[in-house]
Amino acid sequence: MSSVSSTSSLGNTSLRGFGGMASGIDRDAIIEKMTLGTTTKISNRKQDITKLQWKQEAYRNLSDKIIDISDKYASYSSTSNLKDPSAFAKNIISVHGRDEATRFVTATGTSSLIDNVSITGVQQLATSAVLQSQKHMGQNGLQTTLNGLSGRITPTSVLAGTKIRFGNYNDGKWENITDFTLPASYTEGEGDNAKTVNISYVPVEREFDDGRGGKVTRMETDAEFAERLANDLNKALENSEIKIGAGDNKVDLKDAIGFETGTDADGNEIVKLVQKSGMPSNITINAKSSALAAMGYQVDGDKQSVSITDLNSGTIGKFSDAALRRPSTIDYLTEKKLTFNFDGNKKEIMLLTKDEAEYLKNLENYQKRDPNFVTTDADGNLVLTEAGEKQQLKDMAELLQGRLDRAFGTNAVNAQVSADGNLSFTTTGSSSSVSIISNDTELLQNLGIAYGESNKVNLGGKLGQSALKSEVGDLSQYQTGDSEELYLKINGVEIKGITANSTIEDILSKINSTTGAGVKATYVDATGQFMLVSTETGAGRGIDVSSDKDKDGNVTQKNLAEALFGVGTGDNKGEFVEGQNAKVQVSYGNGVTVNLERASNTFNLEGLNVTVSGVFGGDWSETQDIASASQDILDKIAAGDANYTAVRDQAGQLIGYKEWKADSSETVTFSAKADVDAAVEKVKSFFEDFNALVADINSQIRTRPDSSYGPLTDEQKDEMDETSIENWENKAKQGILYGESAIRDLSGDVEGIFSKLMSNGASYEDLKKIGISYSEDWSDGGTLVFDESAFRSAMESDPELVSNIFTGGGDVKKGLISVVEDTFTPYATRYASRNSNGNPGSGHYGRLIEIAGSEKKPSTLYKNEIYKQIEEMQKVISTLQDQLKVEQDRYISQFTTMETLLNQMNTQSSYLSQLTA
Repeated sequence: MSSVSSTSSLGNTSLRGFGGMASGIDRDAIIEKMTLGTTTKISNRKQDITKLQWKQEAYRNLSDKIIDISDKYASYSSTSNLKDPSAFAKNIISVHGRDEATRFVTATGTSSLIDNVSITGVQQLATSAVLQSQKHMGQNGLQTTLNGLSGRITPTSVLAGTKIRFGNYNDGKWENITDFTLPASYTEGEGDNAKTVNISYVPVEREFDDGRGGKVTRMETDAEFAERLANDLNKALENSEIKIGAGDNKVDLKDAIGFETGTDADGNEIVKLVQKSGMPSNITINAKSSALAAMGYQVDGDKQSVSITDLNSGTIGKFSDAALRRPSTIDYLTEKKLTFNFDGNKKEIMLLTKDEAEYLKNLENYQKRDPNFVTTDADGNLVLTEAGEKQQLKDMAELLQGRLDRAFGTNAVNAQVSADGNLSFTTTGSSSSVSIISNDTELLQNLGIAYGESNKVNLGGKLGQSALKSEVGDLSQYQTGDSEELYLKINGVEIKGITANSTIEDILSKINSTTGAGVKATYVDATGQFMLVSTETGAGRGIDVSSDKDKDGNVTQKNLAEALFGVGTGDNKGEFVEGQNAKVQVSYGNGVTVNLERASNTFNLEGLNVTVSGVFGGDWSETQDIASASQDILDKIAAGDANYTAVRDQAGQLIGYKEWKADSSETVTFSAKADVDAAVEKVKSFFEDFNALVADINSQIRTRPDSSYGPLTDEQKDEMDETSIENWENKAKQGILYGESAIRDLSGDVEGIFSKLMSNGASYEDLKKIGISYSEDWSDGGTLVFDESAFRSAMESDPELVSNIFTGGGDVKKGLISVVEDTFTPYATRYASRNSNGNPGSGHYGRLIEIAGSEKKPSTLYKNEIYKQIEEMQKVISTLQDQLKVEQDRYISQFTTMETLLNQMNTQSSYLSQLTA
């Protein structure tokens, strides 16, 4: 390729003055020629720096590849490590024997005794200690607070589900009508964090500051109810995508209206509509909208359309009186429905039909049934006696029972009046559960139950739920001082963060995440019991849920763990089951069986990591009466012979024994083979990476640089396209390390790797047997040839030989990977200590890195020979650039003086010409 013509790099002197105005001389061109010597020196130094940068890049490319090979194949943390004998070991373990036994045994690892060792039986598995609590079923089942039908129910909402209608009212007609129905809920948060928040249109119990830095749970006042509801409705508006208006004038409803609290003329708290700036001027509210009356607005009955301003300027009644109604209990429950979940089967059940309600309200019916059920008040009206009220609630339960029977089967779910006189629900089957999952929050509140409450434990519920009330009792007894936290302690470790508002699910989660407690907690729905299971298997694992006691044994702090996880008594009792060790019988092929006892079902067996999961190799006999035992058997039981198990009564007295009847036909043996495919993949990859590095080194020492190509100047690059520049520089970089002594030495050392391996004890025949040979082409520079077929065959027949050659062992003092690593370390390594010759602090990262640095060792990037050379050249360029400026300034000054004189001469000549004219 022909050379590219050079142009001057000056080209900017005209920016500092005007040249040739009088003389007509191209000042800049002349100055460029006069300073050409200096600019050429600068250009040459820049090209020298570029060559050094290319050389530095080439060195780093080689050192990076060397370090990569070491990291990948000689590091014990690498998955491709070939320095560890385990890469070639027989570590694929197979178990052999009858299916009845082998299905209970798995093994990994390596063992020199694998052909001798066998498991003749597993007498018992290691188990965890388990504390199974009393049954938390709720003494009265799923109990409501409904204890009579003759009173008034707590407030119910008139406002929920009502509508506000917007539109244009013209000439007696409504147009562009849009309804906003007061919703049951709104969404809070976005994406995975989104949750549905139910809106309660009646006062609710919630937490308030108690004025002393603590919290108190109480019913909302009218003012607090109004404020909370206004906030909830505004949040619902923010969720709304409803628009009002017409055509291009449509706006989002949330930009048009809102809700806020205020007071009426009597000072009562009210919730009122407010108009926002986005409200279209021609949009009004239908005066007949059902929500208006429910909010307490009193609108003229003749009006069809009303603005929000007119609404608020009129009369507004007390909000709580308008929005709430207080019906009789019977009227409230009529046609109300609850959703029951019986063992996963969900049905919606009506509490009372209209006909049933009329029957219950007709007190003459009760008078006829029993005169003791009714009496008369002062006005002569019939009223129910206490006995009559109990019977009325029983009648409702019986009516409800018929619908429950039709839904779930006869007496599957029972509606009844509990001993406390409340309506409750139970299940006939002890393993069955019934819960209420109704979304009618108002109805649930009036019945005194929470969503999901069950006759068993509701994991989403709190500690005060039906199934736990009798055992847990007053939660304040578990508080620690003035703290809201409840005292929960297991195995001497306190479980933090539990309060009266924690759900059962949260409590279990906190136990399971507490380090040191040593247990995992769960709830077994089928039995209604909590279980604490020790995290470690084996004998001697205790589970302590007792309260702290002082030196006299007095309880100093009530422990919630006792109430939840304590062992009960009688029919409801739980129990503590101690953990046990695994008992395994092992034979070493010499006719002697060794009985192993281990705390875990996974254990080391002569290098094998064995896991057992079932009992095999024999069976335990039925319990034998201890009176029939011979002295020999008694001695064996006393000595703890593994083939005998003592049976004791509750008092701990020995009453019998069981004998292990071995079955040798279920013996499990082991065999091992190498993972040939994995080894082939790693070794093949190694030779590919190694030979690629060898080819790169060989190319650098054999490729002569072409002097026709060198670094391009900026001016030259401006005349070329990107492809041409890239092609040029690729050609110019070829042979950049030619003649470098470090690369010649590296090449020579690499060519000697095969010889070094043989001098360390590997024979040529063995190398050939496992598929490794030296390239017969002398110009390949040390390339190693890999025969995959031969290697695979060697791995299948003699993996130990393969391991010896790669990792060292047997007659091979140093394996191939160590030889390669030792060869490369003087040139590039991550660890300077490897090149210290035993002198701490005197090591280096290898010759290539000393010359050019490496990004794999950032500390060397500014501490290497080439970097220092570049720094020196940059100083020279800086000096030459200062010299160039001085020269340019001097010549510019001289040309400026010449131009001034010529201007003067031209002026005088013109003047003389005028005199002689």
